[in-house]
Parts: sequence; structure tokens; C-alpha cells
Amino acid sequence: MKEEVKALWKLCFDDTDDFVDLYFRERYTDDINMAVYKDGKVISALQMIPYPMTFCGETIQTSYISGACTHPDYRKHGAMTRLLADTHRRMYTDGVLLSTLIPAEEWLKGYYARSGYAVCFGYGEQKLSVDNYQQPVNNSSSRLKNIPISHSVPEEIYDFFAVQMKKRMCCIQHPMQDFLVILADLRLGGGCLLAGYSEGKVVSLAFCVEESGCVVVKELLAESPEAKHELLTSLFAFYKTDRLSYIFPTLHNDKPLGMARVINVEKLLMLVAAYNKQWEFCLRITEDEAIPTNNDYYTVCGGRCTRGRKDGKTYHTYTIADFTRLLLEAEHPYMSLMLN
Repeated sequence: MKEEVKALWKLCFDDTDDFVDLYFRERYTDDINMAVYKDGKVISALQMIPYPMTFCGETIQTSYISGACTHPDYRKHGAMTRLLADTHRRMYTDGVLLSTLIPAEEWLKGYYARSGYAVCFGYGEQKLSVDNYQQPVNNSSSRLKNIPISHSVPEEIYDFFAVQMKKRMCCIQHPMQDFLVILADLRLGGGCLLAGYSEGKVVSLAFCVEESGCVVVKELLAESPEAKHELLTSLFAFYKTDRLSYIFPTLHNDKPLGMARVINVEKLLMLVAAYNKQWEFCLRITEDEAIPTNNDYYTVCGGRCTRGRKDGKTYHTYTIADFTRLLLEAEHPYMSLMLN
């Protein structure tokens, strides 16, 4: 199946051969692939890439939909809609709580919304000038190191990365295997992984690429504001540039990016209730055709979530897309370093 799906990918997407080879070598497996067959061939396919995510003080299981495509000869006949519904049901059975994706084009946001998705993930982007980063580094032992990108990485680098990422309250996480795929993709794009050290210890990391003549910091992690400032100061010198573009999590989600769909309403509400014991609200989920078991009344009170309508309670009705937006908008979820 792998080669057939790979051929469909190449037909539908304008990716380089190097990227496609990387994806199908390091990321694709038949186990995470979902497909629709017709006339003895795969006409529609997608992959469900597992990602942990921090949420309400816990780490939940999510699934990132990648490579969703349909053969041009079979489009506009509902193949992808059916495939998404089948995929969501399988996610529910597998214990996945949330599905995520990044639409390849703006019009796809409306398309995925019909399958229960809502735009929830965003980011901020700031243009930085060297004029604000010419202060002397306070710690004379601080230094910048260009980490060689290979099939392995110093343990201290990934450990620092994982610890800093987990500090983010509602954020897609990257296990070691995925971290190595990120680095391979970074290498394909001519990017660099740069680490700031102080007293022999990693205190900051930056994932950088040059795009259209501009240096873009795709992700920056630092243990303190001082370490962040020193790393940015060093990046200006490393790239010999007076401008940087810096991407970061923000409460305002200035730039929308990813979409999400709740897969298991009850389990997510149980986490919300346990984390926010003072919250009390009642809601009804309706019109989830893919996962009908989600359609019910839910009462959150006293740190617990219970199903079923209770007398004397007023329930607000939500579709699965509206509920997803309601659930996540206050959490400001963030994703970075995805293979989009």
C-alpha cells in the first residue's frame, strides 16, 4: 500500500522528491494510513500521526491528519468526507481524544468545518531588529553552538527541548522519534539548530531557516528571558543580518494555523472538570454524525462530568465544531515544527 499512497501523494501535492522520500521513510506506516478504494486502487488517503499534547495539567493522545488527498478523477463524490468520518471513528476506538490538522489552503477551513473542525491553533510573528539586540552578553561563559543535524542528537539537547515544551500548558509535544524527523526536515530546508550554552549547560534552543532572504526563527525555547535575549543577540551575529522573523506562542493567536476536532467529548470534559473544580456548566452535543455516542447532555459540576439530562438544569446546545472552539479557545493551543 505504501507505494500506492506515495504515488497518490505525488500526484496531489507539489512537494519535492526529497521531502516525499523523507516522509514515507520516516513517518509513513500502513498502520496509521486510512484509505478509500475504488476500481481496485487507492483513490483517497490520509495518515493519522500520533502526537501527545499537554491539556488541563495532563498529557492527552491526539492524532494529526496528514496527507489527506483524493485522486483528481474521483473528487467531488464524497470520498474524503467518508474517509474523515471513518478516521474519526477509528480514533475514538483507539483512545484518541483530539484530532488536529493544518489546512493546505484557506478554502479548506470551510471544508473541514463540515466534518467538525474549528480553527483553534495560532501563533504570533514578530520582526526583530539588530538595534535592540546589541547589548553585551552578561555571562562571559555563554556561547552559541551550531548542533550538527544527523540521525542522532546529543541527549542534553532533546532533554532540554522536551522539558521546555512541556512547560506550555496546551501544546503539541514531540517525542524523540518525531524530533529526529523535525531535524531531518530542517536539514532538507537548509536550516540550523542552534543552542545557547551557559556554564556548560544548554539554556536555549532555536530552529532557524532562511526563507526569501530572511532568517526565520521557527521555534525558540529558553529557560529565562535573559537566555532568550542572549540567544537572539547571538543569532544576529551568527547569520550576519540586521533582521530576524521570530515565531512564538501568543494569547491573541494573531495568525491562525491549525484546526482541531474533539473526538471524545466525555473524556475531555472529565479532564476539564477535574482541572477546574470551581466550574459549573451544562451543555448538549448534537449533530456529530461520525461519532454519535458524543451526542448527549453533559453536566460539569464539583470537579466531575456526568452524562444525561438533569431536571432543573439549562443546557446550551453545541455542534462538535462549536464545542471544540469553546473548549480550546480559552486554552490558546499551540503547535510548532509540524510537517505541514
